[in-house]
Order: sequence, then C-alpha cells, then structure tokens
Amino acid sequence: MKKLEIKILENYKSYKNNTDYIFNGDLIIISGVNGTGKSQLLKIIANNTNEKISRSVKITDESENVENIENILFLSFRDNIDLGNDFGQYSINLRQININQAWEFYLQNIGFNQNQQWLDTRKRQKFNNGTLIFYDNGTKNPSWRSIEKLLSLLKEKYRDDSIFYISRDEFEHIIPQDFIWRNENDIIQQVGNLFYMACCERANRQIECSNTSDKFDNSAWLRTAPWTVLNKLFADLGFKYRFKDDYSFYIPNMEENPKLRNNDEIRALTDLSDGEKAILKLALISLDEEISKDVKLVLFDEYDAPLNPSLTEAFYKVIEDFYIKKGIQVVITTHSPATISLAPNYAEFYEIFSQQNSSPKIINVNQFDYAELKEANKSFYTKLKNQNDRIIELEKTLGQNGNALLVEDEYCQIYKIAYLKLNDITDITENNIDEKFKAVAQFVIEGGYSTGGLYNFLNCQNTTLDSNCKRICLFDFDNEGYSKYKKVKTLKNNSDEKLYSEEKGTINTGLYLKNTHCNRYAMTIPVPTRLEKYVNKKSSNYCFIEIESLISEDFLRDNGKAEKVSELLDFYKMKDVHKKDFWKDLLIADKEVFKDFKPLFDSVESIFNN
Repeated sequence: MKKLEIKILENYKSYKNNTDYIFNGDLIIISGVNGTGKSQLLKIIANNTNEKISRSVKITDESENVENIENILFLSFRDNIDLGNDFGQYSINLRQININQAWEFYLQNIGFNQNQQWLDTRKRQKFNNGTLIFYDNGTKNPSWRSIEKLLSLLKEKYRDDSIFYISRDEFEHIIPQDFIWRNENDIIQQVGNLFYMACCERANRQIECSNTSDKFDNSAWLRTAPWTVLNKLFADLGFKYRFKDDYSFYIPNMEENPKLRNNDEIRALTDLSDGEKAILKLALISLDEEISKDVKLVLFDEYDAPLNPSLTEAFYKVIEDFYIKKGIQVVITTHSPATISLAPNYAEFYEIFSQQNSSPKIINVNQFDYAELKEANKSFYTKLKNQNDRIIELEKTLGQNGNALLVEDEYCQIYKIAYLKLNDITDITENNIDEKFKAVAQFVIEGGYSTGGLYNFLNCQNTTLDSNCKRICLFDFDNEGYSKYKKVKTLKNNSDEKLYSEEKGTINTGLYLKNTHCNRYAMTIPVPTRLEKYVNKKSSNYCFIEIESLISEDFLRDNGKAEKVSELLDFYKMKDVHKKDFWKDLLIADKEVFKDFKPLFDSVESIFNN
C-alpha cells in the first residue's frame, strides 16, 4: 500500500504553512461539502496554481521511496468541457503539422525580432527564468510537455545567444521524427498521433524483420495496438462505438484517419457523451507514453461530475487497469454518492472539514461507515444496469394503475359522476367521489390533458408506458379534437406503415383506432342522436360537441352556468368561468341526466374487457 505525504511550507488560501497530511492507499477518495478545500489541496499537491507554492510531496511504499514528486497528472472535470470535434488528419503531413506548431511557439515566445526590442527583452527573461511553460496569468500552457521537450532540444544544440536567432531550416533540422506537439486540453486529438505512430512502429519493425531471419508476428502485435486496446475497453464498458480492427499503413501514409463507428455507420466524436469522452481521455493519457511514462501520482478534481452510475463503474475500471496496475497512486475528490458507493473494496476514504483559523482537517473514514450508502446505491444502480429487468419492473408498476381513460381539460370528475350515476351509486360527495369510483370501476380516469397532449401521447414511440394496460385518449368532437383524431389515422411507424388500425365504432358510440404495436387507442366522444345535425360537416365550425354536451339540455338550461354555443348552434355549452367547478352541481343530479354517457362507457369497457 502506498503512502502519500504532503508538507505545506507556506500559506495558500485556507491552508496554513507547516501543515502536514498523510494519505494511505493506492486509491484515495476525499469527500466533503463545498468550500472545505478539496480542490485547493489537489492544486497544492500538483503545484497547479497561478503562483509557485512551496511544498513537499513524497510517495513511499514497500519497494519505492520517491522524494519531491513533480511529474503529477492533474485532471479536472473543467478540462472536459471541450475535447475537440474530431481525431484530426494524420498521414505524411503529421511531422509538418507538429513542426509548424512548434515553430509558431518559437517565433512568439523565443525568437528575437530586432524591431521589437522591448518584447525581445521580455522573451529573454522568461527563457532564462524557466517560465515559458506558463501564460502571463500564471496558468500552465496545455502544451507544456512539448515546450519543455523543445527547450531541451534547442539548448542541446545552441549554447549561446544564437538560440534566439535560428532560421526555419535550422529549427526543422533539430526536430526528431517522433516529435509530437501535444495539447493536453485536447487529448482526444492524440488518437491520431497514437494510431499513426503505432503504424510507423509496425512498419519499421516489419522492415527490420525483412533484413533478418526473424518473422514478424502481426497477430501478437495487434493484441497491443492502441485501437485494439481501446476497442476492448469499449466492449468491457458496454460502449456502442468502435474503431476499425486494424489500420493498414502504406509508407508514409496511414490508410485512413481514425473514425468512430457504430456497426457500419461512421460516428462523429460529438456523438460521445461528456462522460464517455472523460473515460476515453483517461485511457488515451495512459496509452500516450510521453505523458504517462514518468507519472507517479494522478489527481482527479471532481472528474466524476459528468459521469452517470454506469460510467462511474467504467471510471474505476479504467483507473485500475490503466493506472493502479502500473503502480500509479490515484487521489479523487468528489461530491458524488455514486463515486463513494461504487468504489472498489481496496479504496481508502477521507473526509475533509474546513476550520475557521486553521488549515482544513482531514480524517480517515472506515469504509464500513459508508455501508448503508453503499448498499442502497449499489442496489439502485444494479437495477439501472440490468435494463431489461428494470423495464419489466417499471411496466408492472405502471400496470398497477390498470386501464386508463385520458380526457381533455379538467373534466375527469364529470366522467366519474356520470359513471357512478349510471351504475346506481348514491350518496356521492366531493370527498368520496374518487373512493367510490375506484371501488366500482375497473379503470381510472385521468384529466387535465390538452388536445395536443393527447395527440403527442398517441404519437409517442415509448410503448412501455402502457405495455401491461390499455390507454384510451378521448378527444372532444369539436374542430380541434376531431382534426387531431383524423391526423392520428395518418401516423406511420419507422417502416412507413400505418401505426393505427382501421377506424371502428360509429359517431353515436364513439369512433376509435388501435395502435398496432401496443394497447393504445384514440377515441372520439359519442355524438347523441339529438346532436347529429351539428356534426354533418366534420371539418366545419358546426363540429362542436364537448363533454358537457352529453349532459341533458334541460339540466344545462335550468342550471344557468351554460349558454348556447351560437345562434347557428342551438345547443348548450359550459361557460368558461364555470368549467372547473361545474361538476359539483352534478353530484345531486338524477341518473336520467347522464343517459347520453352510456354509449361512451359501453364502448370504453368493451375496449378494456376485450
């Protein structure tokens, strides 16, 4: 087990000088509320701040004692906001592309221009004090490793002021063939680098073998090729994307630039979720030996922020396979219960607490203190992971409500009262109507839907919503409702086949359509015989039969809360101001008032019981 020792030698924000911290474990997880100093601590360890911090960082274990670690990898979720859009163009132009980027940096930050003496003086100062890897605001240039490599090459060749005056040809001459200009904020672009350099390596090895009696084992080589490693990782993590199984190389070109694929379909990098990009980035950093070869410690500052539970498990798998198994210690700060509860058993946990006039306090936590959290989260995430079983479980839950009649507006109570009255249920009150309806009916009524809402539900491709029960969407027989009902008849599925079967029923019993893939129905309100003359032209303004039209005209006229539709439409509709509470007046109405509802409920129960 590794031990990480940190000694802070000067004040930095909430941390005081002469503060010591010791963390034991190959995988360390630090949690705490906002503002306790988690990110500050990691920045101190990595020296990833605007100003240089005086501190000592040491790792020890049974076989190694590393003093003053400097090659520390610091990764934050903030770095994953923009990982680029593609894997770049990689072929014979790769070397030239890298030389161009290095030359541009040289001109801007090292090379002198006698017409800008004040700028040349500033360049010399930064060159001499070793701060070229930092921007003027003190933050690290994301190409800092490449900058350090470039400076090393320049200083090896030029040992005097001539280093500030070299030509492009001289510059290009000192850049080796395998030089890569890396941008660590866009590590995704390194896929192209990795693949291209791997192809170069294989070609060189094949040439070597051709000059000897050795036989090149391509199958063995492919097992460790970067695209093979990434594809195996994708398969293990359940990702649906893959790279090609192999990339041919015809010197000096690679067969094609790296592309993600989903079966035969080429996918853009933007098709990856932010969480998948974050996982891919970790694997690529590990495969890039220029970055990972000397790393002893990796710090994750809330790197898990974009990860869902399944990707949290993937996160730990990549950490274990690509870092911990290589002897690299890992420290994670997190807010996420998922990250804590899904951590492997060998993880060590610490909690951090802020203190008013002293450095934050950090206490080792026994993993059994998280036993309840681990058990609860693990159980829930296991449900999500086993998607088929979860769907079946949710379908059963949805089906427990039984069959449902979905109706427009706030009229569900009118339907319930009408159903109870027709079934000779008495003593109905505002308080017991729902209880009485539940005791008698074999279905539920859900109100509050708009006409468009009912249509959208019928058009929804998620058939699990009603796999174990039937849902009837009931449209008013008015302009808007009937036009949506007619539009449902034209809906098609992905095969350009009709989604709803042929129309059944009649205007007087309620027209209806059935979804061919599930138990979902579109239906219209039955039109009483006495009102048929108003709906002969179904697409005209004469089509105006709403739910209250099924209530007897005598009751509506005498009640006083209804009015005639118009001079042309000589029947009653409810005034808008009374629509929400009119149902209460119906509680004491006689059964005869609801006789025109009978065809509706006969049709509804026939559908549910068939």
